[in-house]
Amino acid sequence: MAGSAPSAEDGTNGDPAGYPAGVLAAAVLATTGVSFVLVGSAALWLRGESIPVGDADVVIEPGEQNMQRARAALADMALQPHAVPQAARLAMLDIVTIMTSYGKIDCLLGRGRLDWDRLRTNADVMLVAGAEVVVAASSDAWKLRRRFKDMRR
Repeated sequence: MAGSAPSAEDGTNGDPAGYPAGVLAAAVLATTGVSFVLVGSAALWLRGESIPVGDADVVIEPGEQNMQRARAALADMALQPHAVPQAARLAMLDIVTIMTSYGKIDCLLGRGRLDWDRLRTNADVMLVAGAEVVVAASSDAWKLRRRFKDMRR
């Protein structure tokens, strides 16, 4: 549950703050000024779902300036900064995975182009380790999770 200190069985990996790595990765990204909505298991965990969190799935707001901020922030966070595509390329890709010391971040760029307005309208801001993170509504997070899982099968 958000605000409580879940046990390691809840996917916190023993983090003293009680947050799974994917949730912390989103909090760090939120401090950079990049506009995004957290979806997937991290969003559901913050909404109180008992679900393991493996990464941060973020829907990046489309737009040239935000893509430039996203590229710079992701390169700063990445374990391999040279692997982060340039902003113009980011704007054209569907999904980009970035490995950081905070955890894995999956940037769902295609979803940003298609669903940004709806996701942002239904989302709430939640305080995570002192950072304001925009978190998708549970219903939106579940819809995207099901759609993504179905695509991978």
